[in-house]
Amino acid sequence: MKERLRRLGPNGIRRLLIGVGLFILLAIAGLMYIRDVERVEVLGTLLFIPIFLAFINWGLKGGLIAGVLGAIAYALLRVPAIEAVGAGRFVGLIASRALGLLAFGAIGGTANDALEASLVKLELYDQIDDATGLFNARFFLQDTDLELSRSKRYKTIFSITAVDFPNTLFASLSRRHRENTVKELGRVLGDSVRTVDRAVHGTDGKRHRLAVVMPETGPEGARIFTDRLQIKVTEWFQEKGFPVGPRDVVARSVTFPEAGEPEVQRMRAEFAVIDKIEHPEGVKAAVLASTTAKPPAASPPPTGGPTTTPGPSTPPTTTQDPTTPPTDPPPTA
Repeated sequence: MKERLRRLGPNGIRRLLIGVGLFILLAIAGLMYIRDVERVEVLGTLLFIPIFLAFINWGLKGGLIAGVLGAIAYALLRVPAIEAVGAGRFVGLIASRALGLLAFGAIGGTANDALEASLVKLELYDQIDDATGLFNARFFLQDTDLELSRSKRYKTIFSITAVDFPNTLFASLSRRHRENTVKELGRVLGDSVRTVDRAVHGTDGKRHRLAVVMPETGPEGARIFTDRLQIKVTEWFQEKGFPVGPRDVVARSVTFPEAGEPEVQRMRAEFAVIDKIEHPEGVKAAVLASTTAKPPAASPPPTGGPTTTPGPSTPPTTTQDPTTPPTDPPPTA
């Protein structure tokens, strides 16, 4: 369900709601017309349509304004009958219809505002890649930003390994087979990293990109892991019968601060493009949220021996005294 909502986006969901709502309202009005209900009442039912469109597009305020205008329009429709037989027979009918129109606009607008807020929250805090079950590009950007801040403040190190391959490897597969294959590849990568590492997947439409953020890992450990991961991914493709060429699976690694921040930012820029593709409707909301929300402070490294500090959105991370060299062995693919 979350994947379907993410693919539709807020605009797609709004169009879907408009289509379903218009169909229901028109169907009700059509049935009333067929059953020879009074024409004014049929027109009164059609007044719900502009109110519906108003709160879908402008929320509670739009719904209330359209509700008031709809109530006035219904009262005007009853003016000829009032002039003919007097207002006494129509006061209660007009009041009940006006109350219904106002309630429809208010309740619908409130519900629409709540739905919009939920969709924005889904876009902002979505950190899981639905195709593989790994972390997604948005998490990569947030996580590497925190690692950069932590490294600059506490003089720690971290490494990033990236492996990418062309989407054309899956061109001959059906959609369901392709989805199952990518999910299986995600499990392979997830089983190849340590608990403290964060595995990421994303695609820009041309190439699939796998990345692993490895805290407290130096350049030598990152190089060994990158070579092993590249071999493992290549062999996995070959075992599945994919036509993998010698240059199809590309691997590289970056260690900060040794390689410098520009190299890390270059890799982050690649995943920023993927994030915009994955969350086209959430980019503007994410920018607004980032300007108003305070960034989370990087947690200081412990002063004693190794300890375990669980994070709110990442697996428990093992850290150690930054004044001593890392004791963790390099990750094994």
